[in-house]
Amino acid sequence: MKETVELMRFLRHDPVGQRFGVAVLVVAWLAVAWTSLGFAVAVPLLLVISELARRRREEETVSVDDLEDLY
Repeated sequence: MKETVELMRFLRHDPVGQRFGVAVLVVAWLAVAWTSLGFAVAVPLLLVISELARRRREEETVSVDDLEDLY
């Protein structure tokens, strides 16, 4: 805990430390934003791929006439 207090004191009084802290926050925010953007693009893309695969399987299955079983 002492290290954290010393670091906060250092950042509070040091302009270079403040800029470094802001830069770290900006990089962290961009990383989170890009991750969210990646998920926002990946989820619909995976849904489209799975729908195309489902349709392809549906076309490949041989349709069987179920009415013959009734007679």
